[in-house]
Amino acid sequence: MSPYPPSDDHDDDSPMLDEEETTTKLRISFILSPSIRSQTQRDALTLPSDPIAVPASIRKKGLSAVVNHLLDRKVTTEDDDDEEEEDDDESKLPAIPFDFLLNDKLLRLPLDSAVRKEGLSTERAIELQYFPARVPPVVQGESEVLPDWITAMDYNDVVVGGGGSGSGDELQGGVLFTGGADGVVRSFSPSSSSSKGRLQPTCNVSAHTGPIHCLTSIVPNTNSNATTALVATGSIDQTLVTHIYRRSTDSTSSADASSTSLELHAVYSGGHTNSIGSVALLNNTNNGTTLLASGDWDGGLAIWSVPPTEKEDGVDSSNTDALVENHKKKRKGGGGTSNTTHTNPTVHEVKPITSIKAHSSNISGLAFGYNGTTTSTTPTTLLTGSWDHGLKVYDIERMDCILSLNGSRVVTSLCRCPNSNVVATSSPDCTVRLWDMRTNGEGHGGSGMDKSLRQSHKAWVSSVRWSPTDPFVLASTSHDGTLKVWDIRSFLPLHTVKAVNKKGDKALCVAFGNGIIYSGGSDCVVKQFAC
Repeated sequence: MSPYPPSDDHDDDSPMLDEEETTTKLRISFILSPSIRSQTQRDALTLPSDPIAVPASIRKKGLSAVVNHLLDRKVTTEDDDDEEEEDDDESKLPAIPFDFLLNDKLLRLPLDSAVRKEGLSTERAIELQYFPARVPPVVQGESEVLPDWITAMDYNDVVVGGGGSGSGDELQGGVLFTGGADGVVRSFSPSSSSSKGRLQPTCNVSAHTGPIHCLTSIVPNTNSNATTALVATGSIDQTLVTHIYRRSTDSTSSADASSTSLELHAVYSGGHTNSIGSVALLNNTNNGTTLLASGDWDGGLAIWSVPPTEKEDGVDSSNTDALVENHKKKRKGGGGTSNTTHTNPTVHEVKPITSIKAHSSNISGLAFGYNGTTTSTTPTTLLTGSWDHGLKVYDIERMDCILSLNGSRVVTSLCRCPNSNVVATSSPDCTVRLWDMRTNGEGHGGSGMDKSLRQSHKAWVSSVRWSPTDPFVLASTSHDGTLKVWDIRSFLPLHTVKAVNKKGDKALCVAFGNGIIYSGGSDCVVKQFAC
């Protein structure tokens, strides 16, 4: 059916005319979303902005068919028996599913209902932004069953080969780090068609004697060729350590056990007297240093200066053997072994820069953020979430609390939006919440909680992560065994997929890469989804 208004050329007795005349119409203009930055894609998808008439009750699927028709792409119809028209469609490009924004909100209601809800006037054409819809996550690979639960994970992009020379020989490849209930840190390379969907750990190291509660990673400032990553882990055994993940610069293929290693880098002591519940890393571009923040189950918060990851001349390594031996004793009885040899000659012992009582209960989420009044590209604040229902913003230099927000539920995890101080938190009440943590720099300020997404999970929400490339998209996992992908411009999830292999297993953690989502849980399997 044409998306344009009916013409007046029909006979008076035409039933089609009677039906279309009684159908309420709305005039709309299609505007391609500015989020599509590729000029090639914009040229292929741009439509004239001239208003057209569509049925007032049309929904997202019908509007997507209209856009595909106007782009001269295939349009799927349920009762199309015209063979000649089907032959014509064969020469057309495939249909693209589109999503639509009305007043900066995803269209999830009939058009007329959404227009009324937003209080928009129909005296002039309604503007609808359109863009290709995000496809559902599809399982691309999974690991073998690991020895214990997967309790924490983080994804990091690392350049392989070429030594970062910019010669064009570098291969871009990410790495997934996981922490297990057996105290073992493992690294995985993304699955591809050549690996037949099997995720293989490239290296592992027994880092703790108790379950790992938190894990994060970063490419440090001191890394000159972008072939190393710093991995920080905290455990129930009250230990906090960093390891150096290295990829061989001689490798010209995807990482494997022969080209990667995990080496103990530093042991952090004196800042906590209880289990470590959260960690965060920050590269300070102003002075070239790396900071580590950690929170414990008593509500204690500590800031640490991370030692250089490269060997430095003049560094006293006389205590290295003693530190390594002491850490091995603390790990005694922990499961897992390392398939790599520790070659780093220096293992550092680090004391905290500062240590304070930040919350009255477990600090379950940390993220470095920005001060609303600064133009610096380096984060200057630390965002915290806790089981005491509170969220706070601390100034890193002064360690003063400049914003305190009180929620109604325990915060089980926290993640900051990549381009703002808006954070997402998860809770045991099956809900993902959004908070505006921006401050005016003049003491307590900010707008507090923005909104809660629909209570879509059916059990404790264990983890939430933002997309690193799309500030509107995040993913969450839950004890109900599902992984959900959200667009914060809608209260409803975009997609829901099964994240565990057996009924009753829990999804405990999630990591979001560029076009990839990972999940892990009590089924002891790491799953990779293409999205």
